[in-house]
Amino acid sequence: MNFQDDDFEAELRASLKHEPAPPDFAAKVLARAGAFPAKPKVVVMPVWRRPVTWAVAAGLMLTAIVPPTVLEYQHRREEKALQAKRELLYALSLTKAKLQQTRERIQRNTRHTL
Repeated sequence: MNFQDDDFEAELRASLKHEPAPPDFAAKVLARAGAFPAKPKVVVMPVWRRPVTWAVAAGLMLTAIVPPTVLEYQHRREEKALQAKRELLYALSLTKAKLQQTRERIQRNTRHTL
């Protein structure tokens, strides 16, 4: 520790030294406390200006909008899947018919060549 540290500690101890309160301190505090109203005036904010009201309103709107949107999305996906299934079955039936025609031609041509 050097000289400056000793001075700092001495100043700190002197400033933190306990001093008794003035004799009229309690009277002044009580007089001042009586000058303020017992309860602070509460300002009531209208319901529509409260953030909680807007949050609840937004939540209600989401619960009203999201489920129908999800259901519509699922319905469209199912419709697309059914349409793809119909197209696939049609393509398979055409392929079956063409294969049947080809098989018949091959059988006719093999009978004529034998």
